Amino acid sequence: MKKIYFLSLFLCVLCIMSGCSKDDDNGGGQGSGDGRVTTDEIYYANQFAYDVLDTYYLWKDEIAAEMQKLDPNVNEDPIGTVKDIRFKENNKEVDKWTMMTDDMESLINNMDGVATTYGYNLMLGKFSNSENYFFIVAFVYEGSPAYKVGIKRGDIIMQLNGKEITKDNYQEALYSSNITLGMGEQKDGYIGLSGQTLTLDAVTMYENPILVHKTFDVGGKKVGYLAYSSFDLDSAEKLVDICCQFKQEGISELILDLRYNGGGYVFTENVLAFMLAPENVVKSKAVYETEIWNKDLMEYYKKKGEDLNTYFSTVVTNGSKTIDVGRANVGITKIYGPIGSGTASASESVLIGLMPYMAVELIGGQSHGKYCTGALLGPENIYSKFPSVIKNWGLYVMINRYADKDGNNPCMPDGLKPDYPAEDNPLDGYQLGDENESLLRLALDRAAGKTDRSGARTVSLLPYELTPMTVNPLFGKRIDNTLIDKIERKQIEECN
Repeated sequence: MKKIYFLSLFLCVLCIMSGCSKDDDNGGGQGSGDGRVTTDEIYYANQFAYDVLDTYYLWKDEIAAEMQKLDPNVNEDPIGTVKDIRFKENNKEVDKWTMMTDDMESLINNMDGVATTYGYNLMLGKFSNSENYFFIVAFVYEGSPAYKVGIKRGDIIMQLNGKEITKDNYQEALYSSNITLGMGEQKDGYIGLSGQTLTLDAVTMYENPILVHKTFDVGGKKVGYLAYSSFDLDSAEKLVDICCQFKQEGISELILDLRYNGGGYVFTENVLAFMLAPENVVKSKAVYETEIWNKDLMEYYKKKGEDLNTYFSTVVTNGSKTIDVGRANVGITKIYGPIGSGTASASESVLIGLMPYMAVELIGGQSHGKYCTGALLGPENIYSKFPSVIKNWGLYVMINRYADKDGNNPCMPDGLKPDYPAEDNPLDGYQLGDENESLLRLALDRAAGKTDRSGARTVSLLPYELTPMTVNPLFGKRIDNTLIDKIERKQIEECN
């Protein structure tokens, strides 16, 4: 019978069909076939996970021993194993993001901004005197079910389907197909049920990440404001239109509100960064960011003559898609960046890449601390040919660590620290884009040259800690397959 082999990128010929095992089994995803308990799908999924990590993973040397758990003959949970073995240091999870899926199609669709959703972004709070939770709405996507029933930033949710919110049911607010919300209200620094209920049916829709864009007149100068919730691919051209508008309006500074932006595609990140950087920097094609890969890939790319730097450009390309951003260079001199724990990955990266070239002032809370780039890899990215049972499997795997032009990354290890700490307060009574909203007000005051915050309108948060619900599939992701796609595929060898 035919036995199919594939050639590993750097090291050796590995067998991937169960009937073509090697007697000199060297473990870890390369099992001998003896005592096999796994189905064909799980067998090949283990092998696929091992080969992705062994070739591309940033910390592959550090987890080499742990990778032996991906034995295709006996490991029946490759998804859980990938999560379990990703890199830790001193018992601290360094890599929080590498993940495997058996439904790559749905993952990619969700990352493109199309999701079955109620259309609200929530912050989770817990009562100090009970095990119950509550939600506060951070923002709502226009046109969504939540938007249509009038839910807005600052609204309080206290019940789900007539029940108190607990650790056992709180995810129903995000992942169910329909829900009845028991709304709350704030009184004298505490919250209780308002008596209002709202019923929502989830819909499949595109959640437009461009939440607000407008221009303010601040002491005689024009200051732009952009609240942006994810670097998805669809919004790239919309960002060009907005920057053209900012340019026409003559803004000289920009408030780039990324407090709820958990990341996305490097392509879209580059589109935005190249429009915000000084025009002379872009035209000179200066270094935007640098990258560090695992040792084997660094050597491989060096031999191939691949440049691991990203350079500013007036044109941004992603496969067959090209966007001219030269006409949209805004010409700003300073960025004010509202950030928080919901700011991650591509959002941190765009700020870091611009810092050496212009003034960037951060306002709010500490960011998430995602300092590495990942690739979305399916079997077609690894093999010339593969079994059909794993055609919809995939990995989001950390492939490199990004840094600015000088190799610095100030978000390592725990996130960017704000220059002006302030609480994100969705209970301040104002919507995103309102000049009196807490973080925007502080940014406008900074743009006006005010250093005294005593005059700023503030409303204290409830005496409870609020945690953003990071359910967006793009949260914590900085996705770039550019160099991965350039790697030469190895030919399949057959044996009889």
